[in-house]
Amino acid sequence: MAREDWKQPKNKTAWLADLVEAGEAVVKGYEQYLLNRIDYTQLAKLMTNLRNLLPMDIEDKFDK
Repeated sequence: MAREDWKQPKNKTAWLADLVEAGEAVVKGYEQYLLNRIDYTQLAKLMTNLRNLLPMDIEDKFDK
């Protein structure tokens, strides 16, 4: 299910590049978190940035 606040990107190539970059940042950030080099708030910011780029609403999946 699509999020209500998500808008179709005008430039899908740029959006995809941003999505890949955010995903890579989360993976690297999680590694840094596991090594105690960043705290949970820094990791949460990376994850929030990634989530904001995603078109689907993941809340429904967690509620079920």
